[in-house]
Amino acid sequence: MKKITAIAVAAMLVGSVVLTSCKKYEEGPALTLLTKKARVAGTWELEAYLVDGVDKTADYRTLVTSEELIYSKEGTYTSSYTFVIGSDTDAGSWEFINDKLEIKSLSNDAGATPDTMVIVKLKSKEMWVKEKTPGSTVEEMHYKAK
Repeated sequence: MKKITAIAVAAMLVGSVVLTSCKKYEEGPALTLLTKKARVAGTWELEAYLVDGVDKTADYRTLVTSEELIYSKEGTYTSSYTFVIGSDTDAGSWEFINDKLEIKSLSNDAGATPDTMVIVKLKSKEMWVKEKTPGSTVEEMHYKAK
């Protein structure tokens, strides 16, 4: 009986180490059955906008009243933004880079340069990404599934 208990305790310790080390992104999840591509694919809207760790969502909403980002499993995206004055749309392609720790997107617009976002959290209904701007400011966007 003691041998079975010792084996069970050892299995639980090994299991907990394996599960905690499976966490790929800073904020999780630790374990999921969906592929990373399946979690990115979908329609997203902004829930929070942080600049250098400070919540600037209210400031963002004074300029952008709504947005919709649609990522496909096939590697394409479309985005639409409604501003206080006017709107804008974009389309292009996206892919994982850096061992699926980042998303690189490239607009179909002529002369566009790729954008790279670091994935902080990637769940089926929640995606957090960070992007460093030219002035060394770190923008963090928290998206929720629409």
